[in-house]
Amino acid sequence: MARLFSKDYHEHSTSWFFNHAVIALDKGDLLHWKYRDGEDKIHLRFYASEARKEQFAASLDLIYDPIEQKILSHKCPECPEEEACRHYLSVLRYAYFYMKTEIFEAPIVETCNLEALRAPESLWEQLQASVIELEGIYNPAVDKIRFYYGSYGDLKIPALIRISLGEHPEGMTASQIEEYSRVIQAFGDDELRTWQFVHLRKAAHSSKGKFYSIYKADFAGALTLLEKLGARTLVKETGEALSFVAHPYQLSLRIEPMGKQHHKLSAIIVDELSAWYAGYPSWLFFRNKVYRAYLPLRNEIIDQVLGDGLILNERDLVYYRTLVYHELRKQDIYLDFDDRIELPVIIDEEPRVALELSKTGAAYLLKGHLSYSGDRRIPLSVVRFRAPLVSFPIEGEDDTKYWFRVPVETVKRVEELYRKLPGADLNRLEQYSELVFEDQQSIDRLKATVFELSETDWDIVIADDIERDFVYKAHLEVELSASRSEDIDWFNYELRYRYKDLAFTHDELSRYFKSGDDYLETKDGRMIFVSNPQVFYDMERLIKRSEKDKDLVYRARLMNLPYYQRMMQDNPQLRLVGDSFLKQMFEELLSRKLSREESLPVYLQTVLRGYQKAGFSWLKMLSRYRLNGILADEMGLGKTVQALSILGSLPEDKVSLVICPKTLLYNWAAEIEKFHTNIRYLVVEGPPEERRSLLATPNVQLFIMSYSLVLNEIETLKAMQFHWVVLDEAQNIKNVSAQRTGAIKKLRSDHRLALSGTPIENDLTELWSIFDFLMPGYLGTLASFKKEYIHSDNAETNRLHLHKAVSPFILRRIKKEVLLELPDKQEQVSWCKLSPLQEKLYLQILDNVKQKLFPGEEQSETNYIHILAALTKLRQVCNHPHLANQDILPDPGISSKLEMLMELVQDSIQSGHKVLVFSQFVQMLKIIRTEFDKLNIEYAYLDGQTKDRMGQVNRFNQDPSLKLFLISLKAGGTGLNLSSADTVILYDPWWNPMVEQQAIDRSHRMGQVNKVNVFRLISLGTVEEKIVKLQQSKRELFNSVIEEGQQLIKTMSTDEIRSLFEY
Repeated sequence: MARLFSKDYHEHSTSWFFNHAVIALDKGDLLHWKYRDGEDKIHLRFYASEARKEQFAASLDLIYDPIEQKILSHKCPECPEEEACRHYLSVLRYAYFYMKTEIFEAPIVETCNLEALRAPESLWEQLQASVIELEGIYNPAVDKIRFYYGSYGDLKIPALIRISLGEHPEGMTASQIEEYSRVIQAFGDDELRTWQFVHLRKAAHSSKGKFYSIYKADFAGALTLLEKLGARTLVKETGEALSFVAHPYQLSLRIEPMGKQHHKLSAIIVDELSAWYAGYPSWLFFRNKVYRAYLPLRNEIIDQVLGDGLILNERDLVYYRTLVYHELRKQDIYLDFDDRIELPVIIDEEPRVALELSKTGAAYLLKGHLSYSGDRRIPLSVVRFRAPLVSFPIEGEDDTKYWFRVPVETVKRVEELYRKLPGADLNRLEQYSELVFEDQQSIDRLKATVFELSETDWDIVIADDIERDFVYKAHLEVELSASRSEDIDWFNYELRYRYKDLAFTHDELSRYFKSGDDYLETKDGRMIFVSNPQVFYDMERLIKRSEKDKDLVYRARLMNLPYYQRMMQDNPQLRLVGDSFLKQMFEELLSRKLSREESLPVYLQTVLRGYQKAGFSWLKMLSRYRLNGILADEMGLGKTVQALSILGSLPEDKVSLVICPKTLLYNWAAEIEKFHTNIRYLVVEGPPEERRSLLATPNVQLFIMSYSLVLNEIETLKAMQFHWVVLDEAQNIKNVSAQRTGAIKKLRSDHRLALSGTPIENDLTELWSIFDFLMPGYLGTLASFKKEYIHSDNAETNRLHLHKAVSPFILRRIKKEVLLELPDKQEQVSWCKLSPLQEKLYLQILDNVKQKLFPGEEQSETNYIHILAALTKLRQVCNHPHLANQDILPDPGISSKLEMLMELVQDSIQSGHKVLVFSQFVQMLKIIRTEFDKLNIEYAYLDGQTKDRMGQVNRFNQDPSLKLFLISLKAGGTGLNLSSADTVILYDPWWNPMVEQQAIDRSHRMGQVNKVNVFRLISLGTVEEKIVKLQQSKRELFNSVIEEGQQLIKTMSTDEIRSLFEY
């Protein structure tokens, strides 16, 4: 065995100091104990035996690395200089001569201390128990507050604070500073900032008494920090913890007369005030209960107000009634004036700047004044005082003294006017509140200034004889007065453009803009430059949606009103006013619900989430005004259940129609069976005669049929009057020239609804087509739509107008917006019906199975292997007939489930989701791969033969453009982290739901930041549906012992087994 610490011994023993410093020790003079930490480092403590304690009084701690065979650090409580520590050198010599490394082979205590916490447990507990004691708060005779830190024990708080401030306390070694730096990390930020504040503002410090002192003038700032420490702040004299109240103190101030010429301002406080400290906020003490008060006054004034009171003179009252009063109200502090006080007349409002222009000879004269309510005016020259309040006599009211408030903004505006008028005689302005402009340069500048100011809210009055000398820059405002027409779906409106005292019709402005003239000449000869012509062109857009009814009156379809309203919202120059019906409609369109909401049926109250209830309210509101829209929620947010909620409130004698992709027919049926059992419905499919017979069935409220059959039955459907026609996946009518699209638009209905998470996939004409179904004519003809929004030079700008036009009729929520309402994981079953070829093959296998396995009623021994093989065959048919019969080509059109998968994956990818597809049949995955290859959709793939499993996983997780992962259930159902995916599709059900759950957990696991959607694809009426029911009825068995289908079948009775083979 090697000598202990040999490397360190040889490193130090060659120095001249070594032999001089070491303490002579013999074997047995030193004892030790040791332990191993979580990083496999050895901690040792050496201490002297009883006989040698006088020569070796200290204990020495060191940390040793057994791999490197080196001492990493040592610590001696007596020697500040680590390298010159004679106790350390003595231990090196002792260990080298008397100890071997074999001491590490004996059993050793192991410890675990990862230091993940902010501080060691003992220090943490000490800090949590420590308090700050305050002395002198209630004592008015002292001018300082003491902060005691004795409860922090051995911690040197002054040194710790200095280190936290970046200072280097004298007498501290580097290791001590490092140790204290670690201690600082254990302090809360607020606690550390409090001590730093006290240290930097200290008036005195006592290391013996363990306290700092700060002046009371600084205490308000300290209280802002102490408030965050809560009960850890104590009053030393009483031992009570300070209790900071969360809300400010409800303070009131009052001014009362005090003799003939003076008044007193004081605080009205009912409870006994123990102490206060002025600042912003100020702090009020009611014993240990502490309140904030935001008094917008100087500290010395606060002290007087809260103390004996502040003495005010007559003029002070005006200041406190205006400026101080307003600032106090902002803080909910009320200032009351005693009824005996007679205040002068105070005009406390924002004035208008009024200018008057006239001409004297060749010179122009500009007079100015500030105009207040009641025709009270004061000269513009008062702004030179830059005072917030001025007193000025009013003509005809000599006995009344008026005080006027002159806001800072008003002063700034007038001074800006001065700067725009160089060359004007400002001395004349000071004396007479008027300016004279005589030379041509100053006159031209005056005209330019008036041109700019005319667009503002300044009052500019120009004498009649010089009106034509000036050009007015007019910012037009538009008032659209609307009223409901006698025709139920129409409304009438008038347009009027206004600028100050002028009014223009749309026709007048139309002639002006078409003329190309720079200025519009009014009837009285004034020249107007329109600074916001866009408002006219916005109105032109509205008028294009209208008809001319009579002079100055237009009429438009009610469906256009939301667009008009949206234009008003986005343009403050437009104002829309209407009669009571239209006013209510405005409000309800804005809120997207009826003002008197219809309550949801009781059975839906707990079913629908908040955003789905909002969707229901929006649909109800649209239908109230005979408007139609697109519910465009992101996939997985429940568009179907929202649509059924509106259909579920149908009148008993009305019939509606849902048109959806063939793969979703039975999803609608399943949703009705689950949530809307009151809706009498039929799924329309089968041969032509059967379909027509179904459509003729009486007492049906809702027909559900696929897009592919609408064209075939269009004559029957055209003859029917529907209450609602709902298009699911409405992008199916995006092709405007398709016969099916034209046929659907010919259907007659009271209301229409489109459901689509992607109303635009490739081209804007797709949106036009959906709106042409919802509200024909709303977006114009297809040719005009293309011209304006696709082929126009201003297409980008025009599309902003298109957004305004369609947004009132589109409701779209994405998952991020409703994140809190969604569960972390949403699971749903997507039902599909077997295709005719699937159904034929399925029935053939059933007949064969029944003949071989159940030949008669007589009970025979059950062959579980044959039963499981038969069930597997049936499950393969549900996936794709090719799996059960290799002679059938793997064409996607003969598997309804494969069609559903392709739609579901493409919709998910288009919505930005990453998708996992699991199947237990590798052969099925190969068919799926082929279909995605045809569509050029890239994917990752994993089955039992995949060699680079983690390469596929990393590629999928790290490449944001890779949206699809095809996985064999057995090969990838466990052990993989695929949290980058948020959509899981189980192509076929497995006997044990726990296996499915493990597959789902590849995505729904730690690291997942999105909500996870799970889709189970199940063939209706088949063994797959029965497996799902078995999973529910035998869940306890699944949770305990059952892993495979054969074991499950052994737990079933003969009748239960027979039921698996029913269809």
